[in-house]
Amino acid sequence: MTQQAPLRAHMIHSWGGTEWQVFVALPDEARWPHVPFPITDGIPTLNARAAALHSLGFTPLGAEQTWEWMETVFEGDPDGVVSLVATTTVAPETDPPV
Repeated sequence: MTQQAPLRAHMIHSWGGTEWQVFVALPDEARWPHVPFPITDGIPTLNARAAALHSLGFTPLGAEQTWEWMETVFEGDPDGVVSLVATTTVAPETDPPV
């Protein structure tokens, strides 16, 4: 049996900058379902992100629900724009939502 690499969840700004989006990077999938949070509500809390992941059928690994933050430049962004990205490792839930 081949061991699959851990799945990573991400939280990024939408391309238009109007919302945060929480999603899981699924292998071999071109587009991933996501849960949006309006930028006007501030940065989503750990509990809000965990609830978003649950609604997608995943749970964060680790009791602290630690998210790593990094800055990156995405292809196609205007010069000088740096995006803030948060990531964490997740696992599929044994009883995903229906």
